[in-house]
Amino acid sequence: MLNLYSTKRDFQTHPCHTAVLPVGAIEQHGSHLPVGTDAIIAGEVASRLAERLDGYLLPCLSVSSSIEHREAKGTVYLRADTLALVVRDIAESLRYTGFRRLVVFSGHGGNWILKPTVRQLNRDFQERGAAMEVVLVPSNIALKRQHEVVRQVQHDLHAGEKETSIMMYLCPEHVDEFVPEQHHTTAPQDFMDYFDVTDITEDGYWGNPEDATAEKGRRLLELTIECTLEYLDAIGRERERIAARSRTEDEGESAANIY
Repeated sequence: MLNLYSTKRDFQTHPCHTAVLPVGAIEQHGSHLPVGTDAIIAGEVASRLAERLDGYLLPCLSVSSSIEHREAKGTVYLRADTLALVVRDIAESLRYTGFRRLVVFSGHGGNWILKPTVRQLNRDFQERGAAMEVVLVPSNIALKRQHEVVRQVQHDLHAGEKETSIMMYLCPEHVDEFVPEQHHTTAPQDFMDYFDVTDITEDGYWGNPEDATAEKGRRLLELTIECTLEYLDAIGRERERIAARSRTEDEGESAANIY
């Protein structure tokens, strides 16, 4: 695995075509978790993923799209279109030096702009005939299997059971006592388009941190890596299937032209 400690010689001698970019966030996570929670988790997932892929681990892009938390001091954010441009430029620079795949792991659900950005990048690379692919891995990549580990799945959105569990496993020294809520928010998730999270929650968290354990955190990290690798494999298989179909169609046209 290559990383920011690798030298020019390391890159020249180590055949590496995949880069992994963690995208986190700097935003309030209630009274019990640090503002860098998403960056810490994203960095850990990306590190494990880069090791499994023998790829190039990029430093975490910590400041991202967190405008829904801007009322809380300590939150720092980019405009969504700024984040899109930053990721685009990173992908372009990697392609220029010979990388063929960029895996973007987003540790923050508010980075919604990454989805259309990655879709557009892949179409642009295809049209240019560039051998480059960008894959977006969302923070909830393991959502369909999280019930195997946690009690809350659908309404654990921010600094709840999942994130608190992972932080208790990674760095328990940075996890404080949570402030018990008198009433859990009943607002739908898309209300973050209209209100700040600190306005629609009592202490800034959205979920059930009281159910968190370090063991759950360990299992959630493992599940995230497992589901991510399965997702990358599925993309590869689909690409092979499409290529095989294209070859069959070309052979059919060639045969028809003979006659």
